[in-house]
Amino acid sequence: MAVDPVTGDVYVQFYDRRDDPANQKTGFTLARSTDGGKTFTNYSWAETPFESKQPAFLGDYTWLTAHGRKVYGIWTEVSPAPERLEKDGRAPRPITAVRVGIADFSDSK
Repeated sequence: MAVDPVTGDVYVQFYDRRDDPANQKTGFTLARSTDGGKTFTNYSWAETPFESKQPAFLGDYTWLTAHGRKVYGIWTEVSPAPERLEKDGRAPRPITAVRVGIADFSDSK
């Protein structure tokens, strides 16, 4: 959670599976409140949802800050493992990617 010290707007970000009826694909959502947290409007941080079948510590690696209606967030996503085997014959591990989101609400109230 972040509170913009200039405007008082409240921002939260979270992993979100509600758009997938199978509850497998995960998106990442930014929510914004301009009324002190009474109501929130959701925005998708991630362009496409990802599916992770491997356990990961995704929620441990997030960050959010806001200032002057500009919001910056960081989160991690897991991509499927490559099709090829590792050099030693082991199955490859999924790839964890760090994503950065920037939202500019300067033109909104």
